[in-house]
Amino acid sequence: MLKKVAFLLSTFLVISVPAVSPAESSPLKTGTKQSFETCGLITSEYVTVLQLLKQGFTEKQLLASLPGLTDSGAERVEALVDAVNKKGLTETFSAVNSEYARCSQGVYDLRGAPDPVSREGHFYFCAGENKLRYEILMAASLQAPEDEVLTQVPRQRQRIVQAIFDLYRDDGLPAAFDAIGDELKYCLNGES
Repeated sequence: MLKKVAFLLSTFLVISVPAVSPAESSPLKTGTKQSFETCGLITSEYVTVLQLLKQGFTEKQLLASLPGLTDSGAERVEALVDAVNKKGLTETFSAVNSEYARCSQGVYDLRGAPDPVSREGHFYFCAGENKLRYEILMAASLQAPEDEVLTQVPRQRQRIVQAIFDLYRDDGLPAAFDAIGDELKYCLNGES
């Protein structure tokens, strides 16, 4: 079922992501300059902006208070706010997660898997963890049977399935996206 969900999501996202992508010139566009680290850190910044918007911050407040915001960074904040206004918070969270997976896949396609004990190996691991969490959340949101999803996830990762399904059922999709965003940031910071 998770494979079916992933296929449905990829079909859906191919159709909808251009409309909710933060910007046509997004730094997450795949290219030789990207690394697993840059894909992850840029996504983390996007997720932080979305989390702050979810908490009620306005575009003006974000532009005035985010530290070290460059002109291109301000443009990305504006693009994220615009995407949220046009498509909604959850669709924008979904687009950002999808774009992260695409960016990481592009790096993998160009360079392969890094040494697991290297710095880049750490960010590669986080990309995989986030992709798994995102796919599980999408399965939950598409009402996939939890027991079927559990059978497709390695045994040592099954607690993630249960936690995400519970969070989705109890608190809804925006809260679940917020939580997987936090998990991504914990991972990137070496805290998970």
